[in-house]
Amino acid sequence: MQLFWTPASPFTRKVVIVARELGLWDQIEVRPTTWPLEWGYATVPFTPGLAEANPVARIPTLITDDGVELGGSLLICQYLNDQTDGAGVVPDDNSRWPMFSLYAVADGLLEAQVAMRAEMLRPADIRSEGYLQKQRDRIDRCFDWIEGRAAELSTADSTTPNLAQITVGIACGYQDWREWLSDFRPARPDLSRWYGNFSQRPSMRETEPQDTPER
Repeated sequence: MQLFWTPASPFTRKVVIVARELGLWDQIEVRPTTWPLEWGYATVPFTPGLAEANPVARIPTLITDDGVELGGSLLICQYLNDQTDGAGVVPDDNSRWPMFSLYAVADGLLEAQVAMRAEMLRPADIRSEGYLQKQRDRIDRCFDWIEGRAAELSTADSTTPNLAQITVGIACGYQDWREWLSDFRPARPDLSRWYGNFSQRPSMRETEPQDTPER
């Protein structure tokens, strides 16, 4: 399998953590991408092969061993989950629906964080403070909601985390990484406690975000 990858994207990090937790990481060939900082508001030159595999030209994009081109982190994670016979990241019973309910909010939180990143890359004179505040409000709502369901998050090292837990962990990590994002911990003690433990998983420590090369 081949994965178009960047160390900065929380959506790519989601795929990488899933692959590591499922024991599939060694079967994936990484194809690093570059992103000029103008990516947030303009079409930029794409890493060769990316737009050909996925005309949406977003990462992550996975090419399976059978040559099937999969764009989007959720689709890729579901594909990887189907490649395993044991415990996966998506429950195979009715508990999947509460899990996906939590996942959807965490994934929307990631979208708001990345939308802020894109807007922050715009020149200051055309940057929209109203748009940035809209995303901050969304992020706060999502973290508050997740705090209310923090009891559903487990840190048992002996089990494979589910896709919601992984995505919540990535959202917390991204919030810490970008200096223009606020600390999610105040007034959210249960989520803070959970993340303090979950962030120590090897798959989390091995995928801590870094800036993507521009060229």
